Amino acid sequence: MHNLLKFEYRRLFYRTSLYVCIAIVTGPVLFMFFVIAASYLSAKNNGELSLSLFSNTYGIVSQMIGAANLTLLSVIFTSIFVCEDQTRGTIKTIYSLGYPRAKLSAARFLASATATAIMYWAVILIALICGTLFSSTENSAVDPGMIFGLTQEYKEPDVFVFIIQQFAVIMGAHSFYYLMAQISQKTGISIVLGIFIPGMISSGFGVITMILAYVFNSNKAITDALGNAYMTFLQYWLPSMLNSLLSEIGMSSELNYAASIIVNIGYIVAFGAFAVLISYKKEIK
Repeated sequence: MHNLLKFEYRRLFYRTSLYVCIAIVTGPVLFMFFVIAASYLSAKNNGELSLSLFSNTYGIVSQMIGAANLTLLSVIFTSIFVCEDQTRGTIKTIYSLGYPRAKLSAARFLASATATAIMYWAVILIALICGTLFSSTENSAVDPGMIFGLTQEYKEPDVFVFIIQQFAVIMGAHSFYYLMAQISQKTGISIVLGIFIPGMISSGFGVITMILAYVFNSNKAITDALGNAYMTFLQYWLPSMLNSLLSEIGMSSELNYAASIIVNIGYIVAFGAFAVLISYKKEIK
């Protein structure tokens, strides 16, 4: 396994596309950094700091995460990286070296996950520096009740909790993109599947819920339970959580952050394991 990881990481860090993706991800964030810095200095000089668009570190970090194209770059890079050997026709040569398929897939999963993590933390590092330097007020202490879903009143999450939750989301999404790449083995198809399949799954479950609600329309308890289950599913399924990466204010105050982190860890394990299993069973063409 050590040699496989060494091989995959060497392949990863020698790829020009990795550094191109990092540049594309951090470009808008760096631009926003200078915009926020200029706005901060202007507001401070004019004595209007309270009217600025940034009130605390959390606000700045969430805006800068939203400015990055993390999800799009993750699905594109993961698809290219995973499907490269199949596209070039070198997959048979690699398997002929005697590497077990499951271990090779696991090593590739870790390498592609590292690429997504690098892109995320590059954005976060810039965002935290910007938030530390140019936030006009310190973020208030987090309410533990809010984190674990016990407090209904809206409060902005602690910056650390927010960053960990967002990291769990992007890594959960990466695992799904990796699974799509293993299933399709075609770069273009993998990108399309990664972008559209989560929404199609949401719609499919919506249709099933409507049918079941119609069948059990005479039983209010069942229909209410179905509706609540579907809304909970939507809240913690990938499209909803990925939208938080594009939102200026992050996730809804109703979100249970601890549950979100746990759910995404489940996505990482489940999608990653399923992808490894598919690579083990898939016929080499």
